[in-house]
Amino acid sequence: MTARFRILGAVLVIVGFYALAVLGLRWLGIAPVQAWLAQFGMFSWLVFVALSAGSLILAPLSGSSLYVLGGALFGQNLAFVLSVVATVLGCSVNFWLARWWGRRVVLRLVGAGHIATLDRWFSDLESHHGIFYMFLVMHLSQDIVSYALGLTRIIYRDFVIALSLSAVTIVGFYIYLGSRVLTWLINV
Repeated sequence: MTARFRILGAVLVIVGFYALAVLGLRWLGIAPVQAWLAQFGMFSWLVFVALSAGSLILAPLSGSSLYVLGGALFGQNLAFVLSVVATVLGCSVNFWLARWWGRRVVLRLVGAGHIATLDRWFSDLESHHGIFYMFLVMHLSQDIVSYALGLTRIIYRDFVIALSLSAVTIVGFYIYLGSRVLTWLINV
């Protein structure tokens, strides 16, 4: 399977997810879904954080769709906080899985298709240990970069600083722009 077909497949999955979310929330109504989630209180928040973090640990998945949906369902500010927590949690798990279990486990979690990208980032990250460089690279793919950084000698404190800064910018984009577009599509 060529890279073009994989990219097309990923785009179709994302578009399909958003189309289902829009149709489902149009049919159910966003307010009833928000009220239903509110009755579970913090439990619904914990489930959201667990699902979002889990989507980052299983690297081919993407938490961005969940972040956008969370912004529409929980409100942008709460979803922003929950999504940043999920990002830091999920990517920290990735870092420590790579650190403790090594390349073989990372290969299974990331997938053979992403291993060349991982190797390229790994070589770049070995020569650049700065927090700012990690911050910039994290924007490419936080989940895979987190695995790559776990395979380096970078200390966790520097990793989590760069991750937290990148999480704020990436999650902010998805929550404040993406959920606004999703809400607009639901109400059109």
